[in-house]
Amino acid sequence: MRKTVSMVIAFLLIFLSIPVFALASSQSDELPYQDWIDKGWIKAISPDENGHDKLGWYSIMPGKEKEIAYSDKLKNTDRLIVVVGSFLANNNLEYYQSEGGSAVALCDVTKLRENYKELYGEIKYNNPDTLKYDFWKGLVTINLVSINGTPWQETKYKDVLLQNFYDRWEGLKDPAYNRYLIDPKWNGYTDECIYNWDGVDVWIGKDDITVRYELKENKGKLPTEVISDNGVSMIPLRGVMEELGATVDYDSKTQEITIKDKGKTVVLKVGSDNAVVDGNTVKMPRKVYVKSGYTMLPLRFVAENLDHAVQYLNDGTIMIWRAKYTTPPSI
Repeated sequence: MRKTVSMVIAFLLIFLSIPVFALASSQSDELPYQDWIDKGWIKAISPDENGHDKLGWYSIMPGKEKEIAYSDKLKNTDRLIVVVGSFLANNNLEYYQSEGGSAVALCDVTKLRENYKELYGEIKYNNPDTLKYDFWKGLVTINLVSINGTPWQETKYKDVLLQNFYDRWEGLKDPAYNRYLIDPKWNGYTDECIYNWDGVDVWIGKDDITVRYELKENKGKLPTEVISDNGVSMIPLRGVMEELGATVDYDSKTQEITIKDKGKTVVLKVGSDNAVVDGNTVKMPRKVYVKSGYTMLPLRFVAENLDHAVQYLNDGTIMIWRAKYTTPPSI
């Protein structure tokens, strides 16, 4: 599994790079998370003399992420409080206890923006001004877990947040990514799911295959080796595309192969280098042919025309992603 701890650092840098607001205002409202401060479950990133954070940012103790993120305490307050970060990377309890740092944070947005009431209005959970797109822009990324104790997808902010995320990177609409964004099951793991990329790894001259899916890797075997035909990688009809989520049908009478995935269709025929992609005839770099009893297809052509990305590594690994994007920006 390709770990993405660096992404955790990136998300903290994004959040902590928000312009520093005036720090002189008082925090007179009762804090629903005071008990967590007292217990040491959350620690202020920029503490004042009372252990309260000057901007409302608190690191969450490893092991307490879900308890805090979905707590009724946050549901029963009109303060606007979000939880962001990576549950998967938040496992260094010793570092938290010694340094107060972690990969998951609670942000009291009411405190964060209380000095900008003229811009944002009263920052409370039920304030209509917080529904505005500009309010959320730059505040959270796909690391968002919950808003006031509820998965963000189940709040009234869902649509404006999705618009914010898609505007940051339209590639998130790809079904391979979007499933991790819209399903609350993956909150706290969204970042790793998207940056670890579901897909498969194969190797020229080998029948090995590694399937990467939902943060797990499973190793298996293809029916025959992947081969290089004068620089064009050829894969067997069965074993690769199905693992990417495609359906593969073969008509033995016509020798036609129909592959469907993500709303796209590629039709191939044994002995031909013509393919029909969504009704349009396209020339392939190699014919579909049978070798040692196995039907072989040009890997890159088929994968990319079904909106999958293909990447060749220097160590001989060929990585085929469920998504069609290979270099996502910071999201």
